[in-house]
Amino acid sequence: MQNPVAKPYLWTVGEGIEDQPSGTLIADRYLLKTNRIVVDTRPELLPDIPSEISDQISPYLKLFAYRLHIPQVYGIISPAKAETNKPIILLEKGPIADHGETLMPTLTALWPDATAMRQLNWLWQIAQLWQPFSRQDVASSLLNSHLLRVQGRFVRLLQLDLDIHNPTLKQLGYFWQQWVPTAQPQIQKFLRQLTHQMTSGELRTSTQLIQQLDQALSICGRGYERRIEIATGTDAGPTRSHNEDACYPEGGKPIQVPPGERALAIVCDGIGGQDGGEVASSMAIDVLRQQVEQMPLHQAHWDPLSLTPKLKRATCIANDVICQRNDVEKRQGRERMGTTLVMALAHIHEIYLTHLGDSRVYWISSSGCHQVTVDDDVASRQVRLGCALYRDALQQGASGALIQALGITSSVTLHPTVQRFALDEDCVFLLCSDGLSDRDRVEQHWQTEILPVLRQEVDLGTVRDRLIEIANTQNGHDNVTLALLLITIVPKDDPDAQKEVCIPPVIPLTDDSGDDSSDTSDAEDSFIETKIAGNRPEESRGSKIWFLSLGIAVLLGILGALLYGLGVLNPNDPQARPTEAPTPADTSLITPVPTPTASPTSLLAPQSLIQLGNPATNSSPITLLSEFGKTTIKGTVPEGTIFQVQRKESTPKAGTWIELKICSTPTPKEGTNGQLEVDPTATPIPLSLEAGNLGWLPEQDVNKRLIPGFSALAQEKGQCIR
Repeated sequence: MQNPVAKPYLWTVGEGIEDQPSGTLIADRYLLKTNRIVVDTRPELLPDIPSEISDQISPYLKLFAYRLHIPQVYGIISPAKAETNKPIILLEKGPIADHGETLMPTLTALWPDATAMRQLNWLWQIAQLWQPFSRQDVASSLLNSHLLRVQGRFVRLLQLDLDIHNPTLKQLGYFWQQWVPTAQPQIQKFLRQLTHQMTSGELRTSTQLIQQLDQALSICGRGYERRIEIATGTDAGPTRSHNEDACYPEGGKPIQVPPGERALAIVCDGIGGQDGGEVASSMAIDVLRQQVEQMPLHQAHWDPLSLTPKLKRATCIANDVICQRNDVEKRQGRERMGTTLVMALAHIHEIYLTHLGDSRVYWISSSGCHQVTVDDDVASRQVRLGCALYRDALQQGASGALIQALGITSSVTLHPTVQRFALDEDCVFLLCSDGLSDRDRVEQHWQTEILPVLRQEVDLGTVRDRLIEIANTQNGHDNVTLALLLITIVPKDDPDAQKEVCIPPVIPLTDDSGDDSSDTSDAEDSFIETKIAGNRPEESRGSKIWFLSLGIAVLLGILGALLYGLGVLNPNDPQARPTEAPTPADTSLITPVPTPTASPTSLLAPQSLIQLGNPATNSSPITLLSEFGKTTIKGTVPEGTIFQVQRKESTPKAGTWIELKICSTPTPKEGTNGQLEVDPTATPIPLSLEAGNLGWLPEQDVNKRLIPGFSALAQEKGQCIR
């Protein structure tokens, strides 16, 4: 039995509609309820669509990736049918209350009673929308209190207004100032200073604005504990002979993630038939799991601008592994195996969602069910190019054909989407293949099947089993795979966790070339609109800065080597040495200036060998720490130890740290670099760490102890254990 088509409530945009009385039937189909809300009484019929895409409709299409925040164009009412001079645009899935009679509340109305975390979250979403809205000339919509509605944690726009003048961040700062007096005390000072930075011009781009809000959210997020439970499952379904899907963790009993540990869930829907799709989905999960395990996921490593491109790179690595397997086995055309991907990684106060293909992620909370991802199919591409309304694009041939998936082509043309969201309320994330999501089964059953788990009326394993049963009985045409993440937010009792948020300094930009927002959907839009080979989304501003810094470091290193060769920086030249040596009383406090041979940056490049010590004394051990940004001691090694640089990590708060691998430690009465000797009368230093061990040091500490006059003999002795 086919379910009856729901009658959607629509928001109308156009002149003359507000003059009509409630109860008027417009165009023999749209019943006017209140003000500008109508209900479609004949939803089984396709609505009228415009013959060409107008400037007023185009932004809704090109901002399709942001449909969590903006309504979609349902259709139009022609001037003749509406008895007006202009067409009326009908918007669906906007901020209309469930009963359909009223709008959702404005942000301004709910602001005073919201938590500090929620207030920052709303502002962060507006900041994320600023740049893409500016490109479509609708940023003024974010400066209209009437249009800014909220549904739980989500900021929802009632409609998009075309810009008359180009709005600026200064105007946004003045607009936000209205909410500062009623902000929570914990963030009130921060918001006052932040809006001052915006109105004064100190903060010039939305990227800088997002960075400021990111740091404030991180501080507020420490006041909460997040408890995460994961349940996964996969089934071949009633009509398939084998299962091409795969999931991680493997299906079984739900898993309670220990506090502070990474929470990872993956769903892959294989493509390519038996011995193809199932191989690709399993390979993708193996590679992605290994890649994520290598990422330093700890609060000290928190840096969304670096974690997002790392997840994209991990996806591209998985893609190339499958693609290489296809090439080795000489698979061509439809024989090439591949897989879709949805992956959730919960990290501190955020969740990162990686997506490729038509598997989906849904976000369910007490306020609603939201499809977070946008399918990588032909229909979605047509909308985002501004060529068709989504409802119309679905009617076209091959509308559901995928435009990208893992393993089919080289990563040069692959553009995975990574989205991140702050977690400030109890919720469930559902990752699923199209075996469940087809025919809107999630939208039909989330209230009865998933919402009860948030009320603790049913366990997560039962919800998983019930959803698989729904997929098999009500769809049944495909394999079904899903992962459920139940996230519970619990405030901490620690009063220090609720300390006042201070304004961080504005992170300067490297150039004035304009805004480079960190929002990942922009990179995907660029892929769809231009398809420029090599325009990889992970090539963010951060990576450009890194390459620029590396280039400068290499040039400085070459310059230093030339000067050394000319004798200008020769350490054997008496004129190049300090004229005064420290007195014995000062040797425990003063680190003599080492003779420079190259830039410290070039000396600390990954895989390079370095020696740490103190030419004045050899009695002070080098203390290595076990974690980046922490003070937990792992052990000590003596001065003169040779290390291999492994990697660098940095955050705005902790600064830059270097992970070092111990290559060799000096022995008594042995020169460490041809210049230093261990004092036989000194107190022996216990060698708590041996060659092969890893540890962390702040970069500034490494630079203080760095011995640039590192001889070739010492480097030969210091080759690391592989």
